[in-house]
Amino acid sequence: MTTNVLLTGVGGQGIITASSVLCQACRLAGWQVKKSEVHGMSQRGGSVDSFVRFSPDEPVFSPLIPDGEVDVLLAFEPLEAVRQVLQTRPGAVVLVEERVLPPVTVSTGPYQYPEDAIERLMATGRTVKVIPAFEHAAGLGEPRAANTVMLGALSAMLDLPAEVWKQALRAGLKPKAVEVNLKAFEDGRSFSGTGSD
Repeated sequence: MTTNVLLTGVGGQGIITASSVLCQACRLAGWQVKKSEVHGMSQRGGSVDSFVRFSPDEPVFSPLIPDGEVDVLLAFEPLEAVRQVLQTRPGAVVLVEERVLPPVTVSTGPYQYPEDAIERLMATGRTVKVIPAFEHAAGLGEPRAANTVMLGALSAMLDLPAEVWKQALRAGLKPKAVEVNLKAFEDGRSFSGTGSD
């Protein structure tokens, strides 16, 4: 069976790194995996999406996820989660970082950031888990490891062994960043989140 994961957020949050680690973990486990990315204006805080499809037991022919077939939405920012939640299937899981990063249209323009972004997600009927990833990573002394906290939370839902995730992190990160990211991964892996079930 093929699993479809959409990682979404804004530039600078490590979304492409996170999706690469996910793909590497799948490869190390001997799974089929495909990935596609949309960078947008990522260097200016614009939207970034990465589509990852993988399967332990059947070929994966395309990296593109059909509309409405995302199984897990791994959202690094609440408003980006709201923008992408309709890409999920009924019964999908949404893991969303609680930290708000207002887009340029809000910080420089007349638009307002919706105060009820999380409530909007929960109103969709999806299983929503709110993850304070940035807070946890900052507590480890490395706020940039928030993406790895999110990966840890994702890993708890998948049948990939923890060891292949750790191998993927070691392979995909600079040596000096490995130790703190392994701690961030374990932190996320043990974090159950809050929200609607």
